[in-house]
Amino acid sequence: MTGDKNIRGLATGAGGASQSAENLPPRRRTGPVHWLLFNSACAAASATLMWCSPVVPLPAPLRGAGFLLSALLIPLALVLVPVFWFRRVPRKKRKVAWELVITVIAAAGLAVVSYGAGDDRAMQDRGRWTKAVVVEVEDLKSDKCTLRTRDGQEISPRLGEGDGCDAERVEPGDEVQVLYDPEGAAGPADEMQTGSYGWAIGGLAALIVATGTCGCVRMNRWDNEYDGNTR
Repeated sequence: MTGDKNIRGLATGAGGASQSAENLPPRRRTGPVHWLLFNSACAAASATLMWCSPVVPLPAPLRGAGFLLSALLIPLALVLVPVFWFRRVPRKKRKVAWELVITVIAAAGLAVVSYGAGDDRAMQDRGRWTKAVVVEVEDLKSDKCTLRTRDGQEISPRLGEGDGCDAERVEPGDEVQVLYDPEGAAGPADEMQTGSYGWAIGGLAALIVATGTCGCVRMNRWDNEYDGNTR
């Protein structure tokens, strides 16, 4: 009798384990190539969107939405997609590969650098030199000058401290020679910027792809190891 009970108990346990295994979510098969393509697509989308924003130019609301997407949402997606894609490891035990921290920082940097490259290109294509009148000077952590052309048209966006607005040297009523974008997409400056962004954009994009792919592959391995240990 005791032997029969033990056999029935073992059978019940095996059945429960089998049922538990059946309730597990189906395997999501992803390899290094899939993650390479995913990270490459994110890097390309971010750089292209930020470069095109001032060059096209996109309307102001779309430029703001594009910056939010490229500088915040895409970097977050580079972490959150692999975290929620691998479902075998319970949420409380999930961890993020350290490579993905570098990926997020590089993605945010890529958005900023790409926008700077687009800003310079827009000025080269559409920029106009003019004598502008300083209407207001904001002496804050970073000085900002509100400018108007001689015919009363306000120049947008405002002149930044690094582009010629210095609260100690400029005051309302002064005239300054500036290069501005008639479309209002690129920021004005007191000189033509001719910086080279190609190496920076290429390096950051390569860093995103390399670290993002390595991090996702490691997390995939952890997911497989956990799955193997629970069978």
